[in-house]
Amino acid sequence: MHMNARSFREILQRTGALVFTLKDAARVLGKPPAYARLFLSRLARRGEILRVERGKYCLPDADELEVASNLVYPSYVSFLSALAFHRLTTQIPIQVQVACARQKKPIDFGGVRMEFIKLKKAALFGFRRFGNAFVAEPEKAVVDGLYLPERLPISEAFYALKQEEMDIGKLCEHAERLGSQTVKRRLGFLLEKAGIRWNVRLKIGKATRYVLLNPFLGKEGRKNKKWMIVENEALE
Repeated sequence: MHMNARSFREILQRTGALVFTLKDAARVLGKPPAYARLFLSRLARRGEILRVERGKYCLPDADELEVASNLVYPSYVSFLSALAFHRLTTQIPIQVQVACARQKKPIDFGGVRMEFIKLKKAALFGFRRFGNAFVAEPEKAVVDGLYLPERLPISEAFYALKQEEMDIGKLCEHAERLGSQTVKRRLGFLLEKAGIRWNVRLKIGKATRYVLLNPFLGKEGRKNKKWMIVENEALE
């Protein structure tokens, strides 16, 4: 029995597989890969599916976050892109930032640049499914940003953690689970700077050297002895 294009798309939508591979298509069709390849080629020519990259396709109504967070497994939208999704930033991202466990080159798709940022596998937690997209919880997006501040401005992390939507206990728990002393020191400093009280203990070992609050600015600034942070960026 031959499946038509409409039935094929309906099955993908029903199963939430808005991004799919040749192998996925062959399984849905119940046909060998050669047949599936020809079937997908015809659908792509008619604009009924879109080719994202070699061997990967999506339905035309898939949005950029759904596509970006379903190209690598496991992965999730994080950093500034996640804060924008949760409406916790003053900036408009110019690309979709995806945290994943392996190296992957950026993709330009549908006028949007999708950037894949490698984290250790143990760091891939703290995200949830929103529709068919996988997005970091606000607290994890901030923690990821304090781990890789080149991906999220320190000022935006500070802005986000001051908002009422932020769960400070969860923020500290995520930082503790990530296990980076630098992240915990930056977080403790920012919480104190914002005048926020927290009841989850940040286990911070004895530091032997200062770290920069923002590693992309100069090294000059007030030295905060409690957190062993060089305050090299003014925050409001």
